[in-house]
Amino acid sequence: MILHLRAAVQQLYAVPPGDFTALRGRLANEARAAGDQDLAKQVAALRKPTVAAWALNHFVRTHLDELAEFRSFAELLREAQRTLDADQLRALGRERARRVDALGLQIAAAARDAGNPVGAAPLVEVHDTLVALIADEEAEKKVLTGALVKALSYSGFGSVDIEDAVAIDDDEPALTVVQGSGEGDGRSDANASSVADDLEERRRAKREAQRNRLAGALKAARDAAREADRNVAVLTARQEEVTEGIADLERRLATARDRLAKVTAELEDALGARDRRQAAQEQAEEALSDHDPRR
Repeated sequence: MILHLRAAVQQLYAVPPGDFTALRGRLANEARAAGDQDLAKQVAALRKPTVAAWALNHFVRTHLDELAEFRSFAELLREAQRTLDADQLRALGRERARRVDALGLQIAAAARDAGNPVGAAPLVEVHDTLVALIADEEAEKKVLTGALVKALSYSGFGSVDIEDAVAIDDDEPALTVVQGSGEGDGRSDANASSVADDLEERRRAKREAQRNRLAGALKAARDAAREADRNVAVLTARQEEVTEGIADLERRLATARDRLAKVTAELEDALGARDRRQAAQEQAEEALSDHDPRR
């Protein structure tokens, strides 16, 4: 028997999409049978997640650790946007598409392994939600509830529209992490607190290590970008040099063609003059032969 709405959300958004409606009806009936009409109405009003939303919820619930590096990357990109670090924005912007595509495929694979393949259109919605997560910290919080009912999207301006995006519209996660029994001499609560503190410390150390790896990757990306800029500058200078060489050759070729045309014309004139002289010579020789006294 569920005692509150959050318990219903915890169960409902963990089951496969095909089981959602039947389980929602059963939980609502249980609340109604227990005399809690308000809870029954709240449970009955919970919305079935879209295919993309279910895939994201499933991944958050079953592969949360695999989101850690992506979230660290999102934090770096948001920081670069806040500080307007142009170099960092360029480097991280080029990396964003690769990371979104890679994580989208992981989410699709996890959904497929769970027996609920994600088609092309829902996969686009998964990608859009990951882009929104990167752009907006509030969107990230909604995704991490594991209780999305629809995909998110980011237009490139302002904040992400997160209204009615989750089953329970508050900032508390729907996931259960650690709970003490509350019985005995208080040692259970102390142990739970110790476990929670240790878990948080491990997460903090992991985030720091991931941040360091990302910072190293960012430095490498910046170095590669600077090297690429240098290569472009060198090749541009070479291109200009070759272009100028071609232009010089074209000028020389034009001059040579002019000279060839002039020499050709002079040759034609010379040949014409020679032909005329030969004709005159032949005429003179013929006239002289006609006046030969010996004849």
